[in-house]
Amino acid sequence: MAVEESQESVDTIEEIEMDPSLVLDVKGLVTRFYTYEGIVKALDGVTVQLKRGDTLALVGETGCGKSVTAKSIMRLVDSPGRIEDGQVLFMDEDGPKDLLKITEDEMRHIRGNRISIVFQDPATYPNPVFKIGDQIAEVIMLHQDLSLDVVKNKIEDLEEAIRSMPEGLDYDEAVDRLEHYKSLLDNPPEPTLNEKKQAAKRKAIAMLDLVRMPSAAQVANQYPHELSGGMRQRALIAMSLSCNPSILIADEATTALDVTVQAQVLKLLNDLKSELDASIIIITHDLGVVAETCTTVAVMYAGVVVEYADTEELFSNPVHPYTTGLLEAIPKLTERIDRLKQIEGTVPNLINPPTGCRFHPRCQFATEKCANERPVREEVKPGHWVECWHPQGSMKGRK
Repeated sequence: MAVEESQESVDTIEEIEMDPSLVLDVKGLVTRFYTYEGIVKALDGVTVQLKRGDTLALVGETGCGKSVTAKSIMRLVDSPGRIEDGQVLFMDEDGPKDLLKITEDEMRHIRGNRISIVFQDPATYPNPVFKIGDQIAEVIMLHQDLSLDVVKNKIEDLEEAIRSMPEGLDYDEAVDRLEHYKSLLDNPPEPTLNEKKQAAKRKAIAMLDLVRMPSAAQVANQYPHELSGGMRQRALIAMSLSCNPSILIADEATTALDVTVQAQVLKLLNDLKSELDASIIIITHDLGVVAETCTTVAVMYAGVVVEYADTEELFSNPVHPYTTGLLEAIPKLTERIDRLKQIEGTVPNLINPPTGCRFHPRCQFATEKCANERPVREEVKPGHWVECWHPQGSMKGRK
C-alpha cells in the first residue's frame, strides 16, 4: 500500500489551513522504496503548489522523481514503496483535505473523480478486451450519480420525437410524458441499472466529442487496437475528464506520439483546461512543451525540487546551476555552434545519494558547504524558489 494502514484511523476533522487560490499544495513529500539492494530515497522533501486554472510542469532527467511525485499525490505508490512524510493538501468541493491522512475509501472517491491521471503509453493503459466507450462509461458509472442525466436524456429524446410527430393521440401522450419528466428534474428517481448504462454510454460519446475525436459514436464501439496512438491518447484523456476533475495529471502524455499529434494533444489539453475549469500537472522532460503550455515550472533533480517559478521567469532568469544546464543544452536557431553544452557527470544512485546538495558532484560552483549541508528552500524573488547555496553562481557562469 502507498500509505500505512494506521493512517486509515487518522481523524480527518482537524482544521487544515490552505490558500484558497490553490487547488493543490504539496509540502515536504518524502517517498522511499525498500528494495533488496537498499532504501531508494526517491523523493526527499518535494514542495510544489498548483493554482486554480494553472498548468504546472514537473521537469528533469529520467529518474529524478517526476512520476513518483504524481503517484504519491494519487496514493498509487506500489510496494515496496512507501510515502513516509509530508502533506498533500487538496481543495475538494467541501474544503481542504490532506490526501495522505484520509481513508482509502475517501481516496477512491477522489482518485479518478476529482484528480485524474493520463499515463505516458496510450498502447498500454486502455484495457484491450473492452470497447473504448464501455471503459469510459464504467468510470462514469463508478463515480457519478446518473439520476439527473437519465431524466434529461428522456426529455431530450422526447423533444426530438415531438418535433417530427404529427398531431394526434400519440402526440398528446408524448407531450404529457414530457411534462412528467420535466417535473422530475428537481428530484429525479433512482434509475434502473440499464438506464444507468445507457446514460453512461451516452455521456462517454459526449466526452469523446469533447476531446475532438473524429466519429465519436463509432470510436466508442471500437477496441483500443483499432485506434491510432493519437486517438488512444484522446480516449484516455476523455476517460480522465469524464468526471470533471479539478486536477488532471498528464504523465509524459505525449512522449509516445509523433510531433504533429503531440502538438494536437497539448493544444487539446490547454483548450479543455479553460472549458472545464480544471488545473493540469504536466510531467515531461521536454522544455519546448513546458514553454508552450505551462504557467509554472518545478525543476526536479534526484528527488528534490531544486527550482520553482513562473515559466517566463524561469526561462529568462534561471538561478540554479542544474536549471541553467538544462536550458543551455537546448539547441537555438539563432546560434551556430559545433557542440551543445552538457551537464558533466551522471545522475546519482538514490540508494546512496550525495550528501548535502544532491547536485554538488556535477556543479561547477560547488563548495565544501554544498557537499556537507543541504540547501534551504529560499525565495529569491516573489514566487521564485530555489534550493541552492550559490543561486547566483549559475547566472555568472552564463555571462
